[in-house]
Amino acid sequence: MRDFIAAHQLNIMLMMGSICGTTALFSAVSNVLSRRRKMVMIGMEISAMLLLFSDRFAYIYRGRMGSLAIVMTRLSNFLVYSTTIGVVYFVNQYIEDLCVNEGGDESVPELLLFTDRCALLAQILVVISQFTGLYYTFDATNHYVRSQGFIISYLLPVVIAIIQLYVLLQYTDRLSRRVLIPLILFSVTPLIAGGLQIVFYGLSLTNMTMVGEIIVVYIFTLMDTNERLAQAHEIEMDNLRKEKMSMKRLFDEAAKAFVAAIERKDTFLQGHSSRIADIARTLAKQSGKSEEECDRVYYSALLHDIGLILLPDSLVGKAQGLNDMDYKLVKKTPVFSEEILSSIKEYPYLSESARHSYERYDGKGYPDGLSGEDIPEISRIIAVARAYDAMVSKRRYRDPLPMQVVREELIKGSGTQFDSRYSDLMVQLIDTENAANEAEGQQLDLEKEIRCGTYREKITAGIPIMNDESIIRFRCEPDPENSGSYSTPSLIIFDAFDRHVHDNRKSIEANHYLEYGEVWFDGHGITTAARNMDVTEIAAGPRDANVYTGARNSSVNGMRESGMYEILCGRYEDHLKLRMKGPYKTVDVIVALPNKSMASYIALTGENCRIFDIDVKTTFRKVGMGDIPRIAEEISYIDRIEADIPNIQVDRTRSVATEGIEVKDGLEIKFHSRSLPTASLVWECPYMVLFYSDDRKVRGRGYREYALIKLNGENDNRDEYAENRFSVKRTAEFEGWDRWKQSNKDGLVYDVYFAKKRDKVTLMAENYGIHIKNITHIRDGRKKVYAAITGDQVALTDIRVL
Repeated sequence: MRDFIAAHQLNIMLMMGSICGTTALFSAVSNVLSRRRKMVMIGMEISAMLLLFSDRFAYIYRGRMGSLAIVMTRLSNFLVYSTTIGVVYFVNQYIEDLCVNEGGDESVPELLLFTDRCALLAQILVVISQFTGLYYTFDATNHYVRSQGFIISYLLPVVIAIIQLYVLLQYTDRLSRRVLIPLILFSVTPLIAGGLQIVFYGLSLTNMTMVGEIIVVYIFTLMDTNERLAQAHEIEMDNLRKEKMSMKRLFDEAAKAFVAAIERKDTFLQGHSSRIADIARTLAKQSGKSEEECDRVYYSALLHDIGLILLPDSLVGKAQGLNDMDYKLVKKTPVFSEEILSSIKEYPYLSESARHSYERYDGKGYPDGLSGEDIPEISRIIAVARAYDAMVSKRRYRDPLPMQVVREELIKGSGTQFDSRYSDLMVQLIDTENAANEAEGQQLDLEKEIRCGTYREKITAGIPIMNDESIIRFRCEPDPENSGSYSTPSLIIFDAFDRHVHDNRKSIEANHYLEYGEVWFDGHGITTAARNMDVTEIAAGPRDANVYTGARNSSVNGMRESGMYEILCGRYEDHLKLRMKGPYKTVDVIVALPNKSMASYIALTGENCRIFDIDVKTTFRKVGMGDIPRIAEEISYIDRIEADIPNIQVDRTRSVATEGIEVKDGLEIKFHSRSLPTASLVWECPYMVLFYSDDRKVRGRGYREYALIKLNGENDNRDEYAENRFSVKRTAEFEGWDRWKQSNKDGLVYDVYFAKKRDKVTLMAENYGIHIKNITHIRDGRKKVYAAITGDQVALTDIRVL
């Protein structure tokens, strides 16, 4: 190692000296250092550079004769001793700066001031040595020779290094380790190297070690400075973010307060704009927009109806009974909104989106009749959000619409009233929420107590009668305000989208309300829309062995004493059965529903009574075939000649499906479809399923679903095992959704075509003006893919595989 250093130390000195000169230049042009620290770093690096260059020249010219060589050896050796002290001095200045700034001292420590004086004394001794030969002399051959006082040249630098090390150790808890460690090494390693240099004469170990540490100090100082700058930048950015959030909150609160003040003109409008803004933000986020873009959508939606402030109070929220003048004035709302918001120059999109938020995608909106992509995107999002909130909110002239109706209206308006991209997203959000509610077992919004005066004055929400057997228990007592009057509880059996009983024409139509009948605990019953109802009184005592069992341990006599009532209910296909146990008798009720498709609910009501402690529990027992005696014939719409695949009747959403048909290139499936009489929604039509299972059955062994295509032009994405690209177009043959639904009621032949190439399956279908194309890329590596037909409330017959 000694020989290697001796052979290459001149090159090492040149390289390290050049690095120091470069870093001195970098320090000079840097803007990240304070002026004092910049000067200290420059002095440190230049001193280190001169030290190594001087030492290098001293080695180069030693032993040479001639006037230049004599001058260079003496000048170089002088600079070696002088710049060594210079390096130590500037390092001391750097430590002083650290102590005052990063260390937090008000003044420089006295020990460091003492080392400054030691450095000055050392420099004076170097000058004196040039005249007295105190440290070194030169022989006749121009070689450097150490004098007896040479060791003195080490004393003061060693004292300075020890003091610096002591001071640094006092600041370990206040200085960054990234700065502290190189400085400690600078104080220690040259001392070790100096000891080695005394032994290995002829090697500049001390100087090279010292300069190497100077380079390390520079690098770590730069890293520490950058880290501090980054922290300062982050603090500044955090302050800016907080200020921005504060301004945003201020703007948000001011906007909401202003909108709320406007909406106070009509009770039914209160909160409308805020809800629209929340829905619009959700749609924007679901479409993949950034947080900033979502904020733009949110505030545009929040303020889009601000022009209502310029309308007369009598017109705000009024949707019916408008004359031509009133309607013209109401249609100016988006123009008023634009005029008000145009004063906010910083956000021009607010006024633009407000003006066009009432445009329709087909160009039939107002005020400018824009269509398609010419309508600003934010306005297209607002249109969907506003329509959704208007439908699900209570209005002066109607109750909230059922979610089924809302969903259908969004589908109907897709591509005409709305941008299909955002109306489809809204439908997906509705479906996702419904699926989450089903998965979690949606809680019944059921009253715990009602007080009835006249019959049906108060009615609970509907309790679903499912295939899982349920028990409904409640207590009932006469209403003390009507003592002496006839008092009894009763049940209403019905179907409605919103699970509530309705008695006015508009809500009956909107919620597709159908009442099957009414039953009293004394065995009296009224049949309304049910095909048949059988009420049988059962004597108190042992139960009839033919009645399906549930909770069997309740005592009829105990009910008589406590006023307790119990209903044991369950359903199998189109029949339901109730066992009604009251204080005086037990009654069995069997009801034949119009068909298997319709839902069924029980609502509690009564006359001159208080019904309380209402509780519903499920027994988790399935009602099976034979548990309920049939009192009406099964209704079938598939009693027709079968073709290649057996006919099926789908009474509820995907309740049954055909067997799987292997998809091969050129496959064609042709079938006849007819919507069931109770079908009323656009998605109650045939569906195509692409899947794989070991037994070729939908939901069979090893089932994997790749695509679900509803032939009304909807798709239910299945992304776990496949990637789908879906498109739908309405041709000139499409005459509107009402006509399309009627065609499906009358019966319609569907043709579905398949193309298959390796892992890509293309499905194409066109029916009554709806052209569908879906490309499915299978991602799980399955070679075989099957297609099956299912649907919702449809009879599928004459199924041919071509």
